[in-house]
This record gives sequence, structure tokens and C-alpha cells, in this order.
Amino acid sequence: MTDVRQARWGYATNQWKAGFTGFARMEQQERALKTTAACGFDAIELSAGTGRWDPMGRPENIVQNFGSVDHFKLKLREWGIQRVASLFLDPLQMSFEELHHGLDCSDRGHHALLLQQAEVFARFLAEVGGEVLVLRALPPHGRHGGLDAERQAAAADCWNAVGAMTARHGVRTALHLDALSPLRELDAFAAWLARLDPLTVGLALDTAELTIAGHDVAAWLRRFHTRVWHVHLKDALATDTLGEYVAPNAERALMKAGGQRGIARWFGEIGTGQVDWPALMKALSETGYAGWLIVESDQGPGPQAAAMMQNAWTVRHVLQPLLA
Repeated sequence: MTDVRQARWGYATNQWKAGFTGFARMEQQERALKTTAACGFDAIELSAGTGRWDPMGRPENIVQNFGSVDHFKLKLREWGIQRVASLFLDPLQMSFEELHHGLDCSDRGHHALLLQQAEVFARFLAEVGGEVLVLRALPPHGRHGGLDAERQAAAADCWNAVGAMTARHGVRTALHLDALSPLRELDAFAAWLARLDPLTVGLALDTAELTIAGHDVAAWLRRFHTRVWHVHLKDALATDTLGEYVAPNAERALMKAGGQRGIARWFGEIGTGQVDWPALMKALSETGYAGWLIVESDQGPGPQAAAMMQNAWTVRHVLQPLLA
């Protein structure tokens, strides 16, 4: 898509729900990425995964399926995708390759392996020409009942080490805050952010996750704009008004099962929910944001191509004019 005020547009591949039941064959990937290009997006964000059935979730799988990273880039260009902008990694997800059941940045005993795993993807991003390694910032509130001072310090030390490592590879580290974050209160989050190296560790703003957590996204951006290096764009169809994010099993009971109110779907296409898009676009423009704007159709019910086309129309006819 045409750049507006230097911001660059891309689309996240998590919309295609990669896995052994779909997106596993080359023809499925080709169809999905040609659809992405036809909708006007020539850059993508990959999602880290594990196992052979996640063909674009590991560099090793990409080499196995495409022959080499160079051939992978060649095929992307043939399908209309000019570059991989970024990659999202949630270390809390298990990994067959690193032999763990989830790594917690607030646990110092997990740091060495987490750094090792992150470097696998940082090297790949450098090789493929990507710019940003996006990582889940913190474990959910319910995992530890919040984060005490020692766990906050451990998490900060972890990400400072990861940021220094990715910088050596020419890749930026951006921490993604989700709706279950234990540092939901802004002053507490700001105090933790001050522990992170501003030269090597930035933030990935997710419009829906912050809205679900009860934040005014435009106000949040204005407060932390100097640290925001990456943006995910999707709408929020509901807000966690009951504070259910503190439950030990909120990842499943709230975000997947809908919580006490039975929310069928938290995330929606742009313009269908509670995000104040005019205010956000104004804030992006006035703060001079010049990073990637990655559109998502996360947790969409399908068909995925229809959701992508709806988002593409809204970006072209609503968001870009607002930025301009």
C-alpha cells in the first residue's frame, strides 16, 4: 500500500491460522499470500510456531519447504509480497525445537533458553530483511497473581538482554502488551518501562488488546509514543469490564471461552468495534509515527479472505485519509 507520512502497511499471517489443518501446503500458502497482495498489502508479519506442521513458523521449516531463505524470498515476490516486515514470538508457547513447555521472562531460570530461542528468529529476520522481532512482553496476570518487584526486575533484565542481542543482528525488539498483562495500571507500567533500555527495547502497540484492557489507545500512544516502534491494528468487540484478566486461567476462560459474559469474539475487523480510529490516526500523525502498521484479523471466524478484504477497504478509504 502507498506509504502515508512514512508509516508502512503490512498484514499478519496469523489471520490464516497456520497449522496442520490448514495453511500447511504450498498451494494454501500461495493462495493466502496472493490474496494478501491482491488486497494491497505487499509486506507481512510472520508468527513463530513449532513443529513440521507450521511451515512458516520456524526458519528451519522455511528452508525445508522452500529450499533456502533466498528461494523463500523469491517465491514471496512471485506471489506479490515484497518483504517480511516483522515476526511475532510468544515465548510462553511450547517449543519442540528448544524443548520447553513455555518460557517466562520473569523467571531468571528461563532467560538463557529464551535468549537462545529469540536469537533463532532474530538471525532469520536479519537474513530475510525483516526489521522487528515482536515478543509477548509479560506473562498473564493470573500466572503469578501479578508481578512482584523481583519478577518485574527479572523481566526487564531479560528484555534488555534480548534487545542487545537483536540489535547486534540489525533487528529491533518490540514488546507486545496484551489484555492479560499484569501491569495494566499506567504508572506501574511506566515505572517498569523505565527499566528497559530505550535504545534497544521498544513497544508494540496493539489497538484491540489495549482496548480490551480498558485503555484509551490514542491517549496510551501519546504517553508512550517515544517507545512505540510497532503497531498492530485490529478492533475490539468488547472490554474486560469485570476484571477477569486476573483469573489464573484467563487465557482460556476469558480470551477463548468468553468469560462470565460469554463473549463470542473479542477481536474484529477495523471499524467494527470500540477502537476510536480517528483519534488514533490523529495521534499517530501528530507524534510522527514512522514504523510498521500491521493489520490483523486475529481469531476471525472466516472466511479469512473476506475479513482481509473488509480490512483492506477500511484502510484504504478510512485510515489512510485520516492519516493524510
